[in-house]
Amino acid sequence: MEQQAPPARRRSGARFRGTRLGAWWWELTYRVGPNLWVIPLCMGALSLVLFAVTRWLDVRVDTSEGYDWLPEFLIVRAPADAFVVLSALLAALATALALVFSTSVLTFSLASSQLGPRLIRRFIQDPVTQVTLGALLSGVLLCVLTLGSVRTGGGPNSVPSVSYAVTVVVSVLCFVLIVIYVHRVATSIQSPRVVASVVRDLDRSMAELDRDHRRVGRFEDESAVADVIAAAEESGAAVEAGADGFVQVLDIDRILAVATRTEHTVVMLRRPGQFVVVGQPIALVLPAEGAEPLGVALREAIEIGDTRTRRQDLEFALYQVVEIGLRAQSAAINDTFTAMTCIDWLTAALCRLGRREPETGAIIDEGGVIRLVERPVPFARQVRASYDMLRQAGADNPAIIIRLLDSLARLATTVRPDHLEAVGDQAEATLASGLSTHPVPSDADEIRRRFRGVTAAIAARDGSTDVTEPGSGQVDHVGGDTDEADRRDGGTGGTVRS
Repeated sequence: MEQQAPPARRRSGARFRGTRLGAWWWELTYRVGPNLWVIPLCMGALSLVLFAVTRWLDVRVDTSEGYDWLPEFLIVRAPADAFVVLSALLAALATALALVFSTSVLTFSLASSQLGPRLIRRFIQDPVTQVTLGALLSGVLLCVLTLGSVRTGGGPNSVPSVSYAVTVVVSVLCFVLIVIYVHRVATSIQSPRVVASVVRDLDRSMAELDRDHRRVGRFEDESAVADVIAAAEESGAAVEAGADGFVQVLDIDRILAVATRTEHTVVMLRRPGQFVVVGQPIALVLPAEGAEPLGVALREAIEIGDTRTRRQDLEFALYQVVEIGLRAQSAAINDTFTAMTCIDWLTAALCRLGRREPETGAIIDEGGVIRLVERPVPFARQVRASYDMLRQAGADNPAIIIRLLDSLARLATTVRPDHLEAVGDQAEATLASGLSTHPVPSDADEIRRRFRGVTAAIAARDGSTDVTEPGSGQVDHVGGDTDEADRRDGGTGGTVRS
């Protein structure tokens, strides 16, 4: 079944990542980031190239005179002097390299215990840590190679002057980087900064998705998309997962290119962030005839790994902040202020998410035919993912309940009107959680007052909504049941399952 987009919806100029070079570059940029050894080893290899260049200059450049304008510490006159200085630098850099490695491991350990193991990935990706390790490794290699080039017996070219000067400069830069690294570690491990950086990562993910959406054609007719999904469920061919793990990334351009070439439509059954097992259907292909070669290409374009990533998984960034807040509320830490900070940043993220245009998830080719249907995350699920577990863990803490209700009031004045239902449902659940622990009368009154602030903000946006406090004798609710698509995803009014 091919669904034509109306002319106003067509967008041309979509760039496909269908070439082998494009696929290779996409894989490279995706995999290099979370590895701690790639950049240090690349910088170490560059230091070998740098040493080869400096040794070539040592043989061809006479540095015995005419370079008095250089700083004196870069000029060496005797092999014994070079030997002493290079030996001292080698010992210092080797010690610093071991210190930075041990400090990094300690930082990862503290981050895992205090903030959550899923945040270790972002500490590994920190460019300051990677560049510092690479610079120290480069400095050690340069010192070793230059020291091996010194001829203490004298003779022509007994002192590699250019190599010596470059090694000294690189060593000084390494010590400067150590100071920057220590400052970075001291500031980056603070909970408020970590929470803020995670939310900024979410903003970058949204920006990347927006760029992808502008690049490809989007189809916005919900009824037509629903017809395509129904046809795929009825007669489409299933593509099974080839590995156990989380769906990490969908190479949209690659899928779109293959589907356009074979004249098929792909309906995704799982979105990035959801767990799949071998043999479980992850997509449907329509028409079913000739779908087997497309299934092979789909499995190559759908990245499945051991962990969730933020690249296309907006929920994952929300869960990272939620995890910090949950650990802050635990009996071992009992840090209410950090939990409230997490709520504030989650609210900021939801305000931006709630202003986004709703999506059908359908992508068209240059001819206006639907070729790919993704599974967008409903805003109601994003609200539950952000607040449910924090609300449940902080039900006996009036400060958390009050901050949640204040945040929901802020959401009610910011998000699109069609999202007010989700805000109202969460406000009712927060009120019920806060009163279920029987707080002291003054706290209970304050919780009710903040709830009335939420309902007033919702009523101001939607005058037809009549909201009363649950338990007051009326059963008037803001909103209703969760949409059917989200119910199939496993979303509930309680703990979010993903």
